[in-house]
Amino acid sequence: MPVKPQDDQNDELADRIIASITDLAGALGRLNDLIAQQLGIAQTDLLCLHVLNRAGASTAGALSSQLGRTTGAVTHMIDRLEKAGYVRRKPDPHDRRRVLVEASAPGLERIASFYNGIDARSRRLMATFSDDQLTAIHAFLVGSYESAAEECDRLIR
Repeated sequence: MPVKPQDDQNDELADRIIASITDLAGALGRLNDLIAQQLGIAQTDLLCLHVLNRAGASTAGALSSQLGRTTGAVTHMIDRLEKAGYVRRKPDPHDRRRVLVEASAPGLERIASFYNGIDARSRRLMATFSDDQLTAIHAFLVGSYESAAEECDRLIR
């Protein structure tokens, strides 16, 4: 039987924070779905482009692992994104047998334009917090991301 913390107020706050994370994840999922629809691509395609934007050029195999999709599904997705002008394939400069996939700058700019509003609102909200508070928020978000990534890895096994 789990032991509840002695401080019911902290327990209630933790419950509210976890509920807020769930609400945020849902809202961001909906936002990404709407943006993908506007772009005429699938939500997984948009996620792939986010991964390429953050991590840089990647192999189809690495994308497959990061997205939790089969290599066949990722290859098909890359074909679609390449045809639509969002990615391009190029030889790996370190191993000419491998092919890297990279996001196109015009494609990333088009996608970024859909996030301008939420970016500006987020920056206005962040301006209401102190540097110490922002440092704590950042640490919490990084830890939450790592926890979610670990949970994905656990579910894949």
